[in-house]
Amino acid sequence: MFSPYVAEKIGWYVYALRNPLDGRVFYIGKGKGNRVFQHAQDAIVATDGELSAKLDLIRSIHAGGHDVEAFILRHGLSSEKLAYEVEAAVIDAYRLVDTGQENQYFSLANAVLGHHHSTRGLASANVVTSLYDAPRAPEITEPSLLIKIPGLWTPTMTADELYRATRFWWKIGERRNLAKYAFSINHGVIRQVYKIDAWRPWTPEEADKDGLRWGFSGQVAAEMAAYLNTSVAHLYKKGDANPIRYVNC
Repeated sequence: MFSPYVAEKIGWYVYALRNPLDGRVFYIGKGKGNRVFQHAQDAIVATDGELSAKLDLIRSIHAGGHDVEAFILRHGLSSEKLAYEVEAAVIDAYRLVDTGQENQYFSLANAVLGHHHSTRGLASANVVTSLYDAPRAPEITEPSLLIKIPGLWTPTMTADELYRATRFWWKIGERRNLAKYAFSINHGVIRQVYKIDAWRPWTPEEADKDGLRWGFSGQVAAEMAAYLNTSVAHLYKKGDANPIRYVNC
């Protein structure tokens, strides 16, 4: 434990916990006082209802006759808010190195990815540019559907999550069959383009009171990559609430 003097002087800080059995960092956190040591104490006194992968790992370290290795990554931070930002940035840096965490250096047991990770977290430079100043999309020349998914997309959304948010379920007529591509649109920006393979309806039992809805199956259209993170806001009129827009069909 830190002495009262040290605990007072270091202020808010961000820390890492490492497993001495394999040398891998397994947790990134933020706190003040003796927070960095609290996890080891929790592993000793936790009830069965408080079990977690993190605490189980700490127990295995203790069972091997070792202590968790604790490191302070940055201390003297001026506020909890700043500590949150540093913590999130460190977690994102680890994810950038190895998203699958199948390496000899780290395997994080953090339950969450970090403060504001979904809106201000890890993203490519092109995605960040598109959040503030997306360039105008090239002209769309193929028969296509523009499908708005407002409120669902985030920079950290997985490919599968984006596909599911785009493909169903839509109240759409037979004109859909003319479309070759489906563009996933969020706040006027193209987030992905899919080649449409087929459409299928909800079963009558699943149809809502407004009628049958449809969803498509398809795959990422690699040949349309030039459209990603570009803006089609110019194709919409102010106040246009329809989530589906036809282009060339």
